[in-house]
Amino acid sequence: MNAVSLNNLWSYLQGLSLTASNRRWLGEKLIETSVAPAAPSAEEQKLKKLDSLFGIWADTPDGEKIERAIMESRKADYERELVSMDE
Repeated sequence: MNAVSLNNLWSYLQGLSLTASNRRWLGEKLIETSVAPAAPSAEEQKLKKLDSLFGIWADTPDGEKIERAIMESRKADYERELVSMDE
């Protein structure tokens, strides 16, 4: 906002019949919105990333299919034939 707009806003606010508690509330809201939130620490960023990855298959039926396929592929239904390398 430029200076003229700010002056017009200030004139408008002065024209309102605000009680002391209304003025205090308005001032707190203006200050609250002007304060920038603090940047998250490196540790908080790591935790946020881990939380986003946790349980990625939890809600999908495909996750169960994938888990079952992995478990079945780990079972060998055959015996390995050992070949002598001396011959």
